[in-house]
Amino acid sequence: MSTIHNKSRGFTIVETIVVIAIIGIIAVVAIPQFSNTIKSKRLYDSVEKLNDDLNYVRDYAISQHNNTWIRFIPNEERYRLFYGDTWETRTPLIDHVRNSSDWFYIYNMFPDVGIVNTTFTNNRIAFNWWGTPSEGGTIVLTNGTRNHTLTIEPETGYVQR
Repeated sequence: MSTIHNKSRGFTIVETIVVIAIIGIIAVVAIPQFSNTIKSKRLYDSVEKLNDDLNYVRDYAISQHNNTWIRFIPNEERYRLFYGDTWETRTPLIDHVRNSSDWFYIYNMFPDVGIVNTTFTNNRIAFNWWGTPSEGGTIVLTNGTRNHTLTIEPETGYVQR
């Protein structure tokens, strides 16, 4: 007569602890890297948005034969688009992405991203109806660990990112 042994094999406590430790080590290494990737992506996206807005304001000046501006307030992480004959008679320009003429708070769309500074007089740049900027300069954005500088060429208004 044969004896049937019903022996079920499971994981020992040691094997379970080893697997949990390995998962923990992977999480400790991967989570900060994932966080840095997200922050880098937000910085890249904010640079693209600002580049688009600068080109939009320049193109609007050319197509409408009117002066345009972007006014930055770096310590409040915001900027706004304007058009008009003079700065004193300016009118807010509708941001084509948000369909709004309100101030654009950069951290609302891109958390962790801020405006470090600009080199423009009074933190604003103007474009005349030929698309020529009032001056060349830079805008520096940051995600807390990396900075990215956009440069506006003084003669052409071309934006280097």
